[in-house]
Amino acid sequence: MASLSSLLPKPRQTLASAPSAAPQLEKQINQLITKSTQSRIPPYGQRKSFRPRVAEDFGNGGAFPEIHIAQYPLNMGRKDQRASADRKGGALTLQVDEDGNVKYDAIARQGHSDDRIVHSSYKDMVPINERKDMDVDKLVMDRPSEEEVQSVAEKTRLALEKIVNTKIKALQPKNVGPPNGSGTNKDPTYIRYTPSQSQAGEGFNSGAKQRIIRMVDAPSDPMEPPSHLHKKVPRGPPSPPAPVMHSPPR
Repeated sequence: MASLSSLLPKPRQTLASAPSAAPQLEKQINQLITKSTQSRIPPYGQRKSFRPRVAEDFGNGGAFPEIHIAQYPLNMGRKDQRASADRKGGALTLQVDEDGNVKYDAIARQGHSDDRIVHSSYKDMVPINERKDMDVDKLVMDRPSEEEVQSVAEKTRLALEKIVNTKIKALQPKNVGPPNGSGTNKDPTYIRYTPSQSQAGEGFNSGAKQRIIRMVDAPSDPMEPPSHLHKKVPRGPPSPPAPVMHSPPR
């Protein structure tokens, strides 16, 4: 009985195996890339005015050492352009409000937090009672109750009395101490000490059965350098600039 392969005709074309086809396919891709970049990249020795900026300028290769500019082949080492522009104080993105007007206050808000209040429009100078874009009846402007006023006034009075008493005590010679009332210049403390029977002999305690110890805080040297180091931190952003209201164009 004849097999199925003997009955079928022989194939007209033969396909290459997968391992031999992979290098050939890669070679064809490299040839296409080289052809597309030959017209873009000038030959060696004629690249004086050539400035590679995008990934296509490198032709699937590395940087050009004869061109002394910052190069990023395949975008390697390139940082986020938007983040770098905001960090270095570059150009800001054009923004508009709900009415379609350009928001020029983005310049004043640059470098500040989102909760910073910046007055940069004419309506910010108009009193709230006269503004038409705000409903005055819905605003919560209730006065505090009498109990809240008395409690806040009492806390303020106690805080001021504490500051005044500290200043008065500092003027007295026997009560000289730090301005905040806490420090090493305190009144001495007396402690009654009874030694054990083994130490009550004449060689140690001169025959005394009890002692009175006077405990005082060691004075601090004002010329002694600080024991800890203060590190300087970068200063925060300054206050937003004052709005300059110009008259409308005529």
